[in-house]
This record gives sequence, C-alpha cells and structure tokens, in this order.
Amino acid sequence: MQLYLVRHPEPSEVVGVCYGRRDVGVPKAAQLTAVDAVRRGIPARVLENAPVFTSPLSRCQDLARALTAAPTLDEDLLEIDFGAWEGLPWDSIPRAELDAWANDLWGYAPGGGESAQAVFERWTRFLQRLGCLHHDAVVAVTHAGVIRVALARAQGCELSAVLGTPIRYGSVHRLTISDRLDVSDRVSSTEQSQA
Repeated sequence: MQLYLVRHPEPSEVVGVCYGRRDVGVPKAAQLTAVDAVRRGIPARVLENAPVFTSPLSRCQDLARALTAAPTLDEDLLEIDFGAWEGLPWDSIPRAELDAWANDLWGYAPGGGESAQAVFERWTRFLQRLGCLHHDAVVAVTHAGVIRVALARAQGCELSAVLGTPIRYGSVHRLTISDRLDVSDRVSSTEQSQA
C-alpha cells in the first residue's frame, strides 16, 4: 500500500508560536496553494480512488475536503499535544524545559502533554486500521510531528535523525506499507512544497 502523508497548509499568525493542537485558521491563498501542491504531489488516479483520512483540526480537514467530498476524521492523526506550551511563543518556554525535551525526544512530554512515543503509538494504531482496508493507496492529511514520527519509524532511526527533514506546509511524503503492516525500507520522502 502506498501511503501519502500530507502536511496541512500554513496557518495564519503562528510564526514563533507553539500552536500544536490549537485550531488555527488558514488564509484562503495558503489553502489554494496547498491544494495545488498536493495535486501535483499525488497522482490524479490516487486522489480519485484512495480513501482520505484527516486530523480533526480544521487546517487539515479543510484541505482534506478540498481533495475529496467525504474524508474520514481520525484522532490518531492529530498533532502532538504540547500541554501547557500550547499557544505560547517558543522563546517564552523555559530553556531548561526545551533542553529536557531535546535530551529525550521520544520520552519527554513537552508542556506535560504528549511524548513522541505516544504519537508513535497513535501512528501504529492508525497503520493497523489501514491494514484492514485493502486499498492500494491511502492519503492522510496530518501534521509535521506525526509525519516526523512516521518517517523515523519508516527509516528505522531515531527521531533526532529526521528533525532536519523539511516538512513544508502542503508537502507530500510517500511511504510504502508492506503486507505485514510495517513500513518497508522503501520510503520516498521527496516532497512537493507549496511554494
């Protein structure tokens, strides 16, 4: 199965802010640019036939609805929960807390919210549900944190190894899921940016 992971369009007024699960708006121009980028990044036959799953947050749902009339909402595609950090400027978060997170990317729960390990567990549940669908391709509109965890799993590496991987707004990342419900070593992280 080919799994196309799509990052939502660029929200408005979030530069320098830890917005995580906050439901932030997307300007119409950013939405249109992202739709165009996704249509260039995913073959038309896939978009016509593949089921589309989406994070419940509006920045993902709106993009998913532009791709298909009836996307399926899936809470396992939500962004990491940053707890008390949500809505704060990144430069106001205590340095010691940021350092603690950097020293334990998988286990630390930023802001008392959710760890990358918890996101990984959600990602695993999502993959298990996909295994029951028997489709050749699936599209999932989600967030950078989920995509990074998926890429780390696909590449069998630490999360720190994919932190430098660009996850641009409106980008598409293709993974090949094997019949064993594992992500195979055939990963295409070539992404189409919205620019």
